[in-house]
Amino acid sequence: MHSSLNTLVGAVCGAIPPVIGWVAATGRLDGGGWALGALLFVWQLPHFLALAWLYRRDYERGGFAMLPRFDETGRLTGRVIVLTSLMLIPLTLSLTMLGLAGWIFTVGATALGAWMSVRAVRLLHDRTDLNARRVFLASLVYLSTVLLLLVLDRGPVTGFTVHRMASAQTAAVAE
Repeated sequence: MHSSLNTLVGAVCGAIPPVIGWVAATGRLDGGGWALGALLFVWQLPHFLALAWLYRRDYERGGFAMLPRFDETGRLTGRVIVLTSLMLIPLTLSLTMLGLAGWIFTVGATALGAWMSVRAVRLLHDRTDLNARRVFLASLVYLSTVLLLLVLDRGPVTGFTVHRMASAQTAAVAE
């Protein structure tokens, strides 16, 4: 692709399959599907930008217009990695607020998001290949652990969500 926006376009493509899976499993596209898709979309940005920084010369030789090609100092790339890493925290909290996860998930996902953000800040301040690799590896641990926590700790944590689910079950029984 001829634009550094290729990472955003690719992130859309990477976020669609979980949304499709959500719709297939639930029969509808609702807040849970959108939140899961948003999480996967945003997660891909620090993940791939860390790789793009780490392999910036290889991407340039291959003709790919990754952000580091236009950001020789890496300052903008580092800032985007920090911003998108920080965005993971409220995105995982949205899963909790939608009633899809419990407190264990919330605490774990918040801690993982903070850890990922600390790695990102270190890369911003010291743009070495080692720090880029650490962000990349942290992103792998982050996603796999957050999804595992989501599977293991499903369920509502708010009274509103409990009430909404109970009302839905009552309505289903009445039909």
